[in-house]
Amino acid sequence: MSRSGDLADRVANRAPFGWTVAAAALAVGAAPAVAQTAQETAAPVAEQTGTVLLEADEIINDDVAQTVTASGDVQIRYQGRTMRADTLVYDLNSGDITATGNVQVVAEDGSVTYAERVQADEAMNVGSARELRARLGGTSTLAAREAIRRGEDSELRNVIYTSCPICEDGEQPPTWSLRARRAVQDRESRTISYRGAVLEVLGVPLLYIPYIAHPDPSVGRSSGFLPPEIGRNRRLGAFYAQPYYWAISPSQDLTTTLRGHENVNPLIGLDYRKRFWSGSIQLETTLTQEQIFDSEGDTSGEDRLRYSAFGQGRFRISDHWDWGFGLERTYDDDYLRRYEIEGAGERHGPYVGQETRLISQLFAIGQSPNSYQSISAVSFQGLREDDTSDLLPLILPFAEAEHVVREPLLDGQVRLQANTAALAREDNPATAAIYEGNNARLSLSALWRKDTVFGPGILLSPFAQVRGDVFSVETSDESYESFSRGLGLAGAEISWPFLRQGERFDVVVEPVMMAAVATAEDPDPRIVNEDSLTFELDDSNLFRANAAPNYDLWEPGARVSTGVRATARAHSGQSASVMFGRRWRDESAAGFTGQNNLAGSSSDWVVAAQTDLGANFGAETRLRLEDETLAVQRIDVGVRGAIGRFSGNARYFSVDDSVQPDPTAPNAELSGSVGVDLARGWRVQAGVTRDLDSDINLRQDIRAIYEDDCTFLEISYTRSETQRGTIGPDEGVQIRIGLRSLGVFGGS
Repeated sequence: MSRSGDLADRVANRAPFGWTVAAAALAVGAAPAVAQTAQETAAPVAEQTGTVLLEADEIINDDVAQTVTASGDVQIRYQGRTMRADTLVYDLNSGDITATGNVQVVAEDGSVTYAERVQADEAMNVGSARELRARLGGTSTLAAREAIRRGEDSELRNVIYTSCPICEDGEQPPTWSLRARRAVQDRESRTISYRGAVLEVLGVPLLYIPYIAHPDPSVGRSSGFLPPEIGRNRRLGAFYAQPYYWAISPSQDLTTTLRGHENVNPLIGLDYRKRFWSGSIQLETTLTQEQIFDSEGDTSGEDRLRYSAFGQGRFRISDHWDWGFGLERTYDDDYLRRYEIEGAGERHGPYVGQETRLISQLFAIGQSPNSYQSISAVSFQGLREDDTSDLLPLILPFAEAEHVVREPLLDGQVRLQANTAALAREDNPATAAIYEGNNARLSLSALWRKDTVFGPGILLSPFAQVRGDVFSVETSDESYESFSRGLGLAGAEISWPFLRQGERFDVVVEPVMMAAVATAEDPDPRIVNEDSLTFELDDSNLFRANAAPNYDLWEPGARVSTGVRATARAHSGQSASVMFGRRWRDESAAGFTGQNNLAGSSSDWVVAAQTDLGANFGAETRLRLEDETLAVQRIDVGVRGAIGRFSGNARYFSVDDSVQPDPTAPNAELSGSVGVDLARGWRVQAGVTRDLDSDINLRQDIRAIYEDDCTFLEISYTRSETQRGTIGPDEGVQIRIGLRSLGVFGGS
């Protein structure tokens, strides 16, 4: 028997090289006097040789069998890898390691493999294992009866895989699992492929899958086929969409999708994303060669190449400046709805389009603590039948700048503003009387305001503004006329808040009045109102000095707005507020109509109320009441609530015919939804949006949803009774299944 001190002396005389040297040192240091008899060293033993650290309660060297056996809480560390076992045997001749009993192998990425028996090489690369169980990516579990490594691949037999939590006592099966007789784990591509797999739900076989593959959850992203989308509707017939994900590089990827249809030609989709050091871009497009078809799938017209394109990008120029772009384009008005393509109405830049109006834009934005600047080029595409190129101009450019002067003027704040817009249109003789040619405007203004508290808490805020506008208008073909106007206003806002503090809640009542007078001049017929077409005087702008929100329209003469604001706020967080008021003017003005609540010398009464009692109840109401009879001109009421497992919300609005700005929009609409939380992750939701004028459902849906830590299941029925262009009422059933680490399977 040798002493442990001899071990360090002997190792110092050898060049360390991995397991071979470590084991040789152990063999020399622990060599017995009689080679045929195994002897025990003193315990515990811990010695580091080069990059190898071995710890064990005892080490036995068999000189005849040329093996070193470590037992009792064995731990080996090598280049970021760690192996633990009850017993470890190292073969000096072959360099193989055999570990048995509660074996754990921790890789450099933190993934853990458990097994009853493992065979590995001296670098701790597992060659085979029995009763293996591995934690992948921190959320997934892979178990196999046996694993054999062949090169970069590992063959797994009698394998089961799941991303669900595992019940330690085995009484409760995971929500879902993949079970297969054979699977292959490719270490180079870091994918796992199964042959003859069965999807089990709560331990019950549900679906046979001949072949399926997915990335190792620890890899993050990997190229390969994504779950398909399968479905059917009246227009397209049965369809199958198969996406493929290509991880081009760590900073970019591309998803291609081929969708085949029963009734019409296939559709190709491309989704490209790339991140740069200063920003990122995303481009989505679809292509097909097909005729126009209606709700029943009946085709007509010419066979053409049709497309959609959506994209966005934003990049940092400096600490204060960004630039970017937004792209929204489609071949014809009904293309998106016909193929159920998403993207319209989503944000692709500072200006957000709608489902029936697309916006493409190029912009730059700069912002600092005291200033804001932006410049944009904007193009519109209208998807309504009455949208024409002369109605929707090309804006080249739209720019605005604002700067707050730090040094106060007369103890007040000064804001310097500049705004310009240039509009280009195609000639359309049919509407030339309304919109003719191109025009441009430049506006420069300065606004001063001062807030002063005096007397018994009265807040007085005088203000003044001066503005100059310069216009260039095309009066005939390539003939322009330039002219200008000077504008100004002055006034003050005064309020007197009263506070009553209580033990449970505080109440604030605040009478408010704003009075202002502005320059008045005869309307110039050469100035066409482009930017203030749709607005309304309500609680949000009642006390604005100039009710017109932008630049083309100006509110002349004197005006007074009065109202009262009241708020009650509980110390526990609940609150309620109410506001009402109206506006008087000394004269009527062109461009101010009943739709925007400024047609005559006095406005309708505007009322707003809000209640927030926490998660269980909330409501808000906005009203517009006729000034003499108090008849309801507009009402918008929303309420939400929750009791136990039940929750719901509802919204109702109604607009009088005389104040409805959009004749195609419903005058009265009711929407609502209700949800019920059932047991064990299940919930049911139902919702409806109904046009009360035409007595049709704009949308209705019923959904059953299950969700836990690793599974998402949604079964929904939706129906729409609207008609737009050739696409009429539609209904469908959608089933979506989301399995964590495998993806979402779904279709409609």
